Order: sequence, then structure tokens, then C-alpha cells
Amino acid sequence: MSRLGLIRNPKSQRNKQGGGDTRAQAAALLGFYFAEPATPAELRDTLADFAHDGVDTICVDGGDGTVREVLTALPAAFGDRPPRLAIMASGKTNLIAADVGTPGHGLKALERLVGAAQANRLGEKLTRRPILSIIWPDSEHEPVRGMFMGGGAFTRGTELANSHIHRAGFTQGPAVAIAMAGVLGRALIGNDQHGWLAGEAMGITIDGHPAPDGNRFLFLATTLERLILGLWPFWDHGAAPLRYLDIAANPPRLLRALPALVKGKPRPWMLDSGAYRSGGAEVLDLALPRPFIMDGETYPAGRIRLSAEDVVDFVIPS
Repeated sequence: MSRLGLIRNPKSQRNKQGGGDTRAQAAALLGFYFAEPATPAELRDTLADFAHDGVDTICVDGGDGTVREVLTALPAAFGDRPPRLAIMASGKTNLIAADVGTPGHGLKALERLVGAAQANRLGEKLTRRPILSIIWPDSEHEPVRGMFMGGGAFTRGTELANSHIHRAGFTQGPAVAIAMAGVLGRALIGNDQHGWLAGEAMGITIDGHPAPDGNRFLFLATTLERLILGLWPFWDHGAAPLRYLDIAANPPRLLRALPALVKGKPRPWMLDSGAYRSGGAEVLDLALPRPFIMDGETYPAGRIRLSAEDVVDFVIPS
């Protein structure tokens, strides 16, 4: 029989909206294998206990940030044999769950998972994904693992969404999309007062090959295979584990390019311009002058290396 553990974030969006009953039921169903760690150190200790006791499937009850924290802490506890994960999507942003699948959220989802574990059916439906690992080669910061990162306009859009739009009641991907649309709308009619289109002086190396020099308006990288709202601004990535989008500063005819860009189907003139670039990679080396966003969290600027050597299986009970 599979042994199921649950990591729950009581501060995630849906769990804050009346999760007391779910918490009590989770504790009753799972006992020692239910935890709400409040700090990274507590999370590491909890995962070490799970590993010691043979937990082979971990349910993550939270959003992308909670999944990121669990993915980051897994290697220290489980080494090179990670457990399977099941994502109960209960955060503001649930990009990961939208791609890998979810049993839902709340008590009904947990009961499905427990029932499947008891019947030894948790491994019947698996989605395997590479994990995006980021290290600072100068050892300035601890490594972090997740599935989606962005810099340039994406950082600014996320900061704007967090400070204004989430408060207005918008959650998940629409908040960042609304923020980006508002700023880009102003910029494209000549009111780019904050200089978004001028971009940032990023340095990018793709599998050891330097990308063209110059400022970047936007950079994205992911190991996901689909995003929410039908968005997929990547192309020519093949089977490479890292998919990236690299848009130069002051990209020509951006408004005209957007419909094709968000679908990953660039027009020939976009490719000819050299401003709209996408592809796949094993390793990306970035030099960032400003912070970047990894699964909803802001991380410091500097030299970073992205890779995707590790994989994790995500489960949905059948």
C-alpha cells in the first residue's frame, strides 16, 4: 500500500477561506503524516521524517509557492529517489497544477487521494516533468527548484499584480495578465513612463553559446508543457527540458505581434526582426541586473544557472 503524506499551507488562498474543517479531517485521516510547517527548516524536518518512514507520495496542499518550497527541500530528505507528488491547487497561482493535473482541493480531493493510496492505485496515472533548478554559481544564495521563472517585464508585472490587482479580487494567472496588459497598453500608446520597453541589460548563454547582446524586454523559462488560459509563448524547443522566451528591448510592432506571440506561433517578420527568440536548452546561464520571479516568489539579481536534470512524477487518483 502506498504511504501518503500531506504538506498543507494554511495561508494559501483557498485554505484561508474556511479550511478549518479540512485541516481537522486531514489530521484525523493522516495522523503523523499531516503537517503544516511554518518555516523552511520545519519543512525540511518534516520531509526527512516522511522519508525515514517510507512515505512514497506527498500531497502538496497550496499554490505554486508551496510546491516550489517542497521541490526545493526534497533532495536533502529523499536524495535521488524523490517521492511522487499530488497537487491540491489552493493557491493564488496554480500554474503547476494546471499542467500536471490535480485531484482538486479541499476535503473531497484529500479523501480521493487517501482512498487511492489505501487501494494502492496512486501510481496508475502519472505525469512526469523535469524540475527547473536554479543555482547562484557564486554561492551567494541557496539553490531553488520550481517550474516557471521570468525576468524583465514579467518581474515588474508580477510585482504590480501583487501590490494592486490581487487586492481587487483577481487571483492566479489573470492577475499577472491584467497587470501586463495595463502597463503594455500604456507603453504602446506612448506612455511608457517607467521604461518597460527599454528593458534590462541581461546576459544570456544557451548551452554554452552566448545569445545576442543587448537589453531584454522579457525573459521566461519553464519546464511545464502548458500554461493557463491557453497561453504558450514558446516555440522551437523540441524535446529539450527547458523552454525559453527571449524578447529584445523595444521589440518592433509588439501590439501586432502579441496574438501570435502568446500562442507560440511567430510570424516570419517577427523571426526576421531578431527581437523575438524562443527555443529549448539543457542549461541556461543568466546575468540579471534586477530580481527575477520563480513560481511567484522574488529572488535576487546576479549570475544564475538554470538546469533541469531531475524529474518528478505527479499523480492524480483515477
